[in-house]
Amino acid sequence: MRNSVILLLLIAVISCQPKKESFLSKVQLTDLKGETLDSEQFSNKVVILNLWATWCNPCIKEMPDLVEMEKELPEDFVLILASDESLEKIQQFIERRSFDLSFTQIQTSVESLGVYSLPTTFIIGKEGQLLETLVGARKWDSPEQIEQLKTYLK
Repeated sequence: MRNSVILLLLIAVISCQPKKESFLSKVQLTDLKGETLDSEQFSNKVVILNLWATWCNPCIKEMPDLVEMEKELPEDFVLILASDESLEKIQQFIERRSFDLSFTQIQTSVESLGVYSLPTTFIIGKEGQLLETLVGARKWDSPEQIEQLKTYLK
């Protein structure tokens, strides 16, 4: 009887633990039509969230590599580029450039996410947990980088 009571108390304590908030649930993104994206649509995917700006030369320089990287990654990955600039500026940038990427606008203050330099890329796991924060431009389409990203599927 005593063991049953202890077991019930243990179960009660464990079930009362607060659930960890998904990193993506802290980030509000809108598509280019101004519609809010639901973070649930990215569940069970590894999300590569790249923060950039139209005035950021290193951001623009890495975009062709991001296009190529996306082609090499399995469907378990989602690449999202997010800028805190106006939708109009983002649209103008897309019209001038021909990058086949998923551009969004971030509504969340980038400073609240600890971002003080661009580009900054968050790697977010299938369960919504922040796995890694990468600051600065990268050679995204290098075999080493792609293999590193694939390790996040495990």
